Amino acid sequence: MELYQALVQIVENETLVQAAQVLNTTQPTLTRQLQQLEHRLGVRLFDRIGRRLVMNHAGELAYQYAKRILQTEERLREEMNVFGNPEIGTIRLGAGLTPSIYLLPPLLAHYQHLHPGVRFQVTTGSSRRTIEALLQNEIDLGIVTSWDATDSQLTGVELWRDPLLFVAAHHHPLAGREVTLAEVCAYPFVLMRQGSGLRKIIADLALEYGVNIDANMETDSLESINRVLQYGEWVSVLPKSSVQDDMETGRLTALLVSRVLLTSRTITVIRRRQGTLMAAAEQFAAQLPSLSAVFWPNIHSQQSLNEVD
Repeated sequence: MELYQALVQIVENETLVQAAQVLNTTQPTLTRQLQQLEHRLGVRLFDRIGRRLVMNHAGELAYQYAKRILQTEERLREEMNVFGNPEIGTIRLGAGLTPSIYLLPPLLAHYQHLHPGVRFQVTTGSSRRTIEALLQNEIDLGIVTSWDATDSQLTGVELWRDPLLFVAAHHHPLAGREVTLAEVCAYPFVLMRQGSGLRKIIADLALEYGVNIDANMETDSLESINRVLQYGEWVSVLPKSSVQDDMETGRLTALLVSRVLLTSRTITVIRRRQGTLMAAAEQFAAQLPSLSAVFWPNIHSQQSLNEVD
């Protein structure tokens, strides 16, 4: 690069003396660098006319390429700076529907307010798809509701324990009193589609308690289930985070089902064990556990936030 820089300055400053001043070097050193470049390229770049150097056609071509090379190096340095500067860059997140719709928006908005040079690119998908994207380096961090903690390629930190609830409209016949699971199962259910993690939890629940849960309606949207419940006598099992606002405003209610213990979905931020994250993603990953406690303390993980190995 030093030789190309010498050529560019000689051309743009027109004399060796002025070019040497710009580069903070001596004229003999600059002359030697020019000779080295000519030797490397195997052609003269300037014609010597008396004491003057006059650029020839080869020199004009070499000058154009030298400019491009130096400009490319400068752009490379600028872009490499992104990797080492935690205040700039785009963080690629993969997240399931529940965290991407209900949990992350206020947290990401707050973080971006504090770090205006950071951008987020959020891709929604199932936990399985998010893990695939993470392993294929399509995203930097994944926020999932299920993952294999024994996977040697991944490491994770728990963020939230999101309780599951039997949910219905506030005017539902079962609302406001303790009921049995059999009574609940007498009503039609609105459920997530087959293959989703939430649907599997419900299937396991039905198997454990020996009941039949009638999936009267299926969808791939928690928001859709939320809205449907408000206009009929359907029932569903939903994470607390997805219905909390509507429960607080009285549009939905949690049914009091006796002798049934619903689990909580653990939401975890995961990353690859191997490989280096850009500084912005590294800083965000480090601050995410404390941010999750601030924005959603009622479902914040009660376990230690050390890495899950």
